[in-house]
Amino acid sequence: MVVEDDPIVAMLVEDIVRDMGHDVLINLTLEHAMFEIEDGQIDAVLLDMHLRGEDARPILLDLLARGTPFMVLSGSDQSGLRGEFPGIRFLAKPFGRNDLEAAVRDLLG
Repeated sequence: MVVEDDPIVAMLVEDIVRDMGHDVLINLTLEHAMFEIEDGQIDAVLLDMHLRGEDARPILLDLLARGTPFMVLSGSDQSGLRGEFPGIRFLAKPFGRNDLEAAVRDLLG
């Protein structure tokens, strides 16, 4: 699942991940993403931490509690988050296709 509030970024990520042979579900809002995660059919999540003015920390905490693999995609400074959760994977925006593909392989590895 891709949780990203920018539709253009979400579509680009979706295209790359689909080209890798994976099914992709896109969620643009915190509420919809939480609903999908509750359903329990998610293998992994690419997560933007800022969703239309909302902090995606509730999603991050839920994914950690469930043991669902995820990676934070962010264009802003996440040093505080890195300090709080040192084991979390990050991919800085902007990223290239090769970087995203490697991150997805690592995430699903």
